[in-house]
Order: sequence, then structure tokens, then C-alpha cells
Amino acid sequence: MPPRGLLAIFVIIIMLGIGQIPFCNTTTNEVLETIETSPVPLTLTSLDEDSRQRVTISFERELTRNEIDQFESIGVSFGMSPRHIGTVYLVEVTQEALNAITKNPLYRNAEPLRTKNLESTRDVSVVETYSDIAWTMKDLQQRTLTGKDILIADLDTGIQWRHPDFFHADGGLYAWTDSNTNSQFDNGTDGIEFNNDFTISANETLYTIDTNNNGNFDVDIDWIWLDNGTSIGSIDDGDTFFVVADTNGNNILNVGENLVALMTPKTKYIIEKNLISVDVWERGVNLTSSTHYDTDGHGTGVAGILNGGQLGYRKFVGIAPDADLLAIDIFGTNSLTVEEGLILARDYGADVILIEIGAWSYLYLDGSSNVEIMINTLTQSGIPVVVPAGNLGGAARHVQQTGFATIAFPTQFVVPTGLNANELYITVLCTKDMSQSQITIVEPTSTGSIVHSLNPGVGYDNWQSSPVSPNVTIDSFVSSSTRATFMLAIDIRGTIMDTQFWTINIMNPNAASYNFYISDDVTGWSGGAQWNPAHGLNDLCTITWPSTADQAISVASYMSRNLWSPGYGWLAPYSSMGPRVDNNPKMSISAPGGWDIVSPWSSDSAWASWMTGVGGLPLYPMFGGFQLFSGTSAAGPHVAGAIALMLQLNNDCGSLAKFIIEASAYTDGYTGILTPWPGAANTNWGFGKLNISRAIEETRKLPRINDIDRTPDSPQYSDSVSITANITNTDFVEIWWTNSSWSSQSQLNMTLSGGIYSSTIPTHSFGTDIDYIIKARNASAITSLDFSYSYVVDDRVIPILTGVTNNMTTIVYDNMFVEVNASVSEPSGASGLASVVLEVSFDNWVTVNTITMTGSAGQYTGTISPVPVGLTARFHVKATDNAGNVAQSSDYFFVTQGQSTTTTTTTTSRGLVDLILDNLTVVIGATVGLLLILMILLRRRR
Repeated sequence: MPPRGLLAIFVIIIMLGIGQIPFCNTTTNEVLETIETSPVPLTLTSLDEDSRQRVTISFERELTRNEIDQFESIGVSFGMSPRHIGTVYLVEVTQEALNAITKNPLYRNAEPLRTKNLESTRDVSVVETYSDIAWTMKDLQQRTLTGKDILIADLDTGIQWRHPDFFHADGGLYAWTDSNTNSQFDNGTDGIEFNNDFTISANETLYTIDTNNNGNFDVDIDWIWLDNGTSIGSIDDGDTFFVVADTNGNNILNVGENLVALMTPKTKYIIEKNLISVDVWERGVNLTSSTHYDTDGHGTGVAGILNGGQLGYRKFVGIAPDADLLAIDIFGTNSLTVEEGLILARDYGADVILIEIGAWSYLYLDGSSNVEIMINTLTQSGIPVVVPAGNLGGAARHVQQTGFATIAFPTQFVVPTGLNANELYITVLCTKDMSQSQITIVEPTSTGSIVHSLNPGVGYDNWQSSPVSPNVTIDSFVSSSTRATFMLAIDIRGTIMDTQFWTINIMNPNAASYNFYISDDVTGWSGGAQWNPAHGLNDLCTITWPSTADQAISVASYMSRNLWSPGYGWLAPYSSMGPRVDNNPKMSISAPGGWDIVSPWSSDSAWASWMTGVGGLPLYPMFGGFQLFSGTSAAGPHVAGAIALMLQLNNDCGSLAKFIIEASAYTDGYTGILTPWPGAANTNWGFGKLNISRAIEETRKLPRINDIDRTPDSPQYSDSVSITANITNTDFVEIWWTNSSWSSQSQLNMTLSGGIYSSTIPTHSFGTDIDYIIKARNASAITSLDFSYSYVVDDRVIPILTGVTNNMTTIVYDNMFVEVNASVSEPSGASGLASVVLEVSFDNWVTVNTITMTGSAGQYTGTISPVPVGLTARFHVKATDNAGNVAQSSDYFFVTQGQSTTTTTTTTSRGLVDLILDNLTVVIGATVGLLLILMILLRRRR
């Protein structure tokens, strides 16, 4: 169904008047005294108060250095070196600076820059969000901010990636041939001469796609393509599409104007699940072999707002037209889950994630689910997540009730006639435990009613059935979230009576507040089962999951055309509202999305006939055509595209994107006066309407992180840790660190020397978790730029093992106990000893026997029991610390003998000196005997 209340279409042109503020100068009084008339102010309909815009200003004469300095002192930026031709200067100004300079007698006129390749827009929503101003700004490489090198993940229905809106205009210039020399382009006759035979062949012929169905070739809306594919006469994958370099700006392809080929797809990846695996279609690898089709069309419409169109050539251009797209299909029977989609988005390098899904049945809606926690984690890691708030506004899907203790109260719902719903999903969220509640459902019948007493299972998804009636089966459970939201889940299936009210009666022992939600198996956001308006019907607390995540950027939708009621500028009547069920206001921002965004249509999807040609817009079912896209689904990609521009400027701003978007919002007569950030958000509008140019300026104020280093990278217990940071555009840098999970912390200013900030974290014991945050602060920025790091103190040093001794004698008999002693210790702060053992082997270490050594004060003792005669015993001491480091002594051995054996056979590794000392008496006796024999022999020779 189309929206109701089609209004007459009209164009509103708003002229921004510049106020008369005198130019104040204390050194050039004569300039002030000669003011006689007020100059005509510059009209810039898209220049807001705080953003800077490039303009040209003409003066009465060329300026002196002193005059340039004076103008810069009031906010007119001339750059590093003033750029001008004669009296016309290229400058950047704020609204305030422009107001001031108009009173100076040297001022003549100011005009916005009119660079041809930066003028075309997606349509009115781009002007609404100030994207056109953002496109005039530059990143650090002096590239226009268009989302270049940024990857946007869209968790959606996929994309028709072959739509010509989703190609970069990077295929080179081509001259076309006016084959019949009539000085105009003729569709199907003229072409591009490739083979120089002076004839336009079939595969050289150019054709057009008339997207607005007016019989003309309008170069900013229609498409032109070369029939050089595999199927002559019809569009196929091998054909080449072009945009027109319309140098004279008349929106006609004239002789002498070139064509620019569309070559590189903007779709970097398409990821979808088949029955058995996940398919990844990658640009430059296998994208052209993709079997993916966007049969729903939703993802294609969203992608058009993200990065569709070719800036400078087309009328309808996405917010970040040079960004790349990661399309993840999370819809359909065999689709990926949201959890899988988030993980894939991270793993494939997404810089910003857009989740185009909303749900409210059997969800706590309080930010406690795992998906919501995943979103928070991604955001904290620097990958912002944008989630539309949902489209439950005006759908009668929600009521609020207050229940008194022990008093039953009714809540009624009805199924519209002819809906033919076979299943209803009812969720009741409560501030108190419902496990002891008495709950009945009164089912209307053709002859009266049936009362069902529920006996809910306790625990999430623990469904329990009530007695089955002739018509329906009712299952239910009660559960609670980690944030103390209590749920009653009810499923009704069967032959469901329509047109008559069903009643839910709840009697809770506790007084409590309730939020009731309903949905069915036939309809989506609206048009199906709904609550009785008399029982607390409202649109509060209709923000849907997972936009309910703490760190999700929740986006409401407003009207950017006068196509439908309530008209331009107003909040879309279907836009979901906050607060969250726990009274967190939650809404971040509002953006265009009121059934009025012209975006690409997937020709693989069904066409809504009511949309054809509505409002005189180019809305017709054809390949390369456009659709009228709407809802918070259309608002969300405006914000995700804006963040892509911010990330191109400063790729460290991801964790702050939510705050920047909220703080840079603008208000107008439709929003009314709103509390500015960081106050409490308005539950309908958030902090106001999306202002991309101001968000870019806030991003520009942030510090720039060039490098952060830690030495050593893996600290040990003996290491103090040096932290250094190369950060620019900052006033000062702090380091906050903790060894107690932030129950306490140290906070220090880092020292600046030679352009490097440094600080030291002292030594800590093994196993200590150290968390630290580098906080770069710029007083003009809305918040500090924080980077979180952590490490665990390590121990890679072996225990200290010394003084190994034993009681072995010259002979080790088979009844002897061998005692081994060792000194073993660990330094202070190390991991500590885990074990000290004797390892003994009787088969040359083929098998090992372990003997635990005991001791205190670092002295350990172990005993080897008597060993049978003839065995060789080898042993050593092994000390292991709690980090797994091992110290081991040298090996010792002995061979046991029986007590009747007189031959000394024992040998140890103690060496010759120890052997001599152990047998000193024998050695001395033998030596004396040898000397006596020698003396006798010498005497006989004489």
C-alpha cells in the first residue's frame, strides 16, 4: 500500500539571509569610517552556522598582507598561501565570518564554488543533510570527501550489483560518432568507432535507457550503453555503460562531449549462505560469476543511498559515492543470521556497519541481547554500527499499561477482517517478575468466548501449552533479562477469529508497568493484528531491536519532500520512537526517509505499481531504473554514508562516530527546540536532523593518531613499560592505566619531547592484567580520542637452580637411600615455583620416575629409595615455575652393588678429584708402597 495523503508537489526555495554585523578592527579605523552602504549578502542555502565552506570573495582591490591577516582574525581562511586571480580570492568561511566581512568596504561579493564534478546530488536528501557541502571538503591527502577507500557493510537483502549506479566512472573517456552527421545523438544509430572502418557496427552501437519515460535522453537521469556484449540487441553482462561529461551543463549529449566508461564495480563483496556453506563473491576474483539476486530489492535501494551514482555526472548520488560495499544477505530461509553477518563484516574489513533489520517479538528491547553486546563491542573497537529505529509508528502494535498488585487488568487486541493470519506473536515486557502471575486469554468465538488459563514455562523459549481449544493452541513462557526486564511470551496459532477483540488478563502479585507488543505471520510493520486504542495505545518504546543496543546509532526518519502527509520536514508518521523499555532515550539522529528517496531499483524484484511515475519522478520498472525508497531503512544509510566520509578524513574516529553524529545535529521549526548533546536525546528526533558537513568539521577537530608503541611489547615482571605516542592536532595527551579492572586507576599526563608523548607503567607481578587508555585531547573537539590497550605481565625466565648435592659414598649398595638436595628460588614478582622434582631413570631415560622434592626457604630435598643390584640409576633435579619455565640440573648416576661385593664399581659424574678424595687412604697407601719399591730398585742398581 502506498502512503496516504498524496499532496500537490511544489518547490520551496529558501534564501539564507546574512545579517549585518559591523567589521571590528582596532588598527584600521579609517576603513570603518568610510562605510556608507550595505553590500548584498551572499545567498548560500546550505551553509549552516558552524561549518566552513569554500567560497570565492571579490574585493575592491587586491589585499595587502595586513588586510589578509585582519580578515583571518575573524575566521576567513586564505590557506597557507592566499590563492587569487586579481581581486577574487578563494577562501573558507564560517557563517559568522561571512556575516562580518560583508560590512567591510573592501568587500564586493561572495559566491560558492561551483566545481562541475561536485554539483550533482542524490536528490533533495543530500541537500537536507548537507552532504553537498561535505563533498567540497578534503582529507589529509587533499582528496574530496566521497568515502574513498572506506568499506561499508550492509546487512540486508544483498544488491543488484550490475545496476549501473554501482560502478565507478573510471573506465576512461570515449568520443562518440555522429554517424548521420545531424549534430545530435540518435539512439540506436550513433556509436563509438573502434575499428576505424568509418561505419558503426552492431557491436559499436549506443543505446539509451529512458528511466523517466519521457522519450528524451536526459544525461543526468537516463543511461547510455554500448551493445558490445554477447547478445546483440539486448542488455547483457558484457555490455558497457557510460556517463556523459556534460561540459555545457544542458543535460543533453552534444557533439564534442565525451562519454566516461563505467568500469570498476563499487561492490567489493557479496556474502550469502546457501544450503551447505557460505558463498563469498569478491570483486576481481569471482564477482562476475555471482549467482546472487536481490529478489526483494531492499538492499539495492539502501545501497543506492550509501554509494550509488557517479558524483559530478548524475542527479541521484549516494552520500559516499566512492565508498566500497560489502553486501551481506541476512534475509530469507537460508540466510545468514545477524550474528554471523556482524562477524563476517568485521572479518572482511568493514569500516562501518549498517544493519537493515528490525524486530520486536520475543525480545527484551533493553540492550541486553548478545547481538546488542556484539554491536557495543564492535563500536568500542572502532567499527560504528548504524541501525534504523524501525517503522512501528502509527501501526497500533504497542500499548502501555500500569498494573496494581493483585488486581487483574485487561488488554485487548484484534485481527483485521480478511487478514487470514494463522499465528500471532505477543510479547509482554514488565518491570516485575511475572512467574507468579495469573494469566488468562479470552478467545472470541461465533457463539461466545473461551477462557484459556496459561501456565507459562519458566525460562526463555521454555514454551508450555495451555489446554487446546477447538480453534487454537496457545503456548507461553516467562523469563527475565540480565537487565531485569521480565518477559511473558505468548504464541497463538490455529484458526484465529478476526474482527472481534481478544482479551489478555494479567493479575500480578506486584505492582508493575507493562509494554505489550504484537505481530503476526502475514504482515510486517503494519496492517495486521493490533491493540485496542482504549488500552494505552501509543508509539512510545517502539524502537526496535537491534537499534536498542547501547552503542548503536539509532536513526529516525523524516520527510524530505512534499509527496505525502504530513509533508516536508516533519517526522515520518511511521518512524519508531524511544525511549527504550528501560527509559533510555536511545534515539540518536533523524535523517531523510519519508517515501521520498529516489534510489536504484533491483529488476530482480517485484515492482509496486502504485509507484509508477509518482510525483513526476523517474520511477518505472526497467533495468537501471529507480524506486521510491522509504522508512527508517532509508534514513539509516544516510548516516552510514556520513560516517564513511568522516572515516576517510580520520580513520580513528569510529568509536566516536555516534557522539559526533549526535553533537553535530541541527534543529529547525519542525523538530522544535531540542536539548543539545550531551544532554538527554529527544525520543522522537534524537538530537535533531543529520548535518554531515558539521559532523565533518567536528571530525576535523579530533587529534590524529600517527603511532602508539609499547616497549617491551610483551613485558615481564622485571620490566617497566615505556608507552610512546606520535599524536598531532592535540592539546595534551593522558594515559590512564589500571591493574584492577578499573576499580582503581592511575591517571598521568604524558610528557611531550621531540614531537613524541611518553610515559611509563611501572613493573608488576607475573599474571597481572594491565589495561591502559591513551586519551588525546583537543579542547575544541567534543570529546577526547581514546585508544584502549592491554597486556598481561609475563615470565619467561627459568627458576634459579643451584647447589645440587647428594649423600652418595664410594659404593652405593642395594639397601642405601640416596638423598638429593637443591637450592631453588624465583625472583620477586615472578610466577613462583609450581614444582621441584627428582627425575630418575633406570633405562637411560626411556622411562622416567618422578619424585616430588619437599622443602622450605628455598632448600628442597628428595630421596631415591634403594635400587636393585646391577641397575644404573640416572637422576637430575627439575624445577618448574607457574609460567611453565623449566630449570634442570646436570645428570648424575650410580650403579648399585650387593653388600658381599668387594670390587668398587661405582662411578658418578663428580669426576676424578671426587674419586680420589673418596678413596684417599687407599691412594696414599698405594703411593707409599710404590715409593718403597722404587727406592729398593735404585739401591740394587748401585
